[in-house]
Amino acid sequence: MKYIIRIIYLLIFAASMILIVTGQRNIGPIGLLTMLVGLAGILVLLYLYNKKYL
Repeated sequence: MKYIIRIIYLLIFAASMILIVTGQRNIGPIGLLTMLVGLAGILVLLYLYNKKYL
């Protein structure tokens, strides 16, 4: 079960990085929104990682 969760986290991280990179290519509000969605994905992963240490 842990391997499945780790694979899901890895897929979310990869999707977030792709959103950030593609958002940098688009100039304007759409690019900014895309980068913010990618940043939110990374922040969610950081929260899930640090939740067990609080």
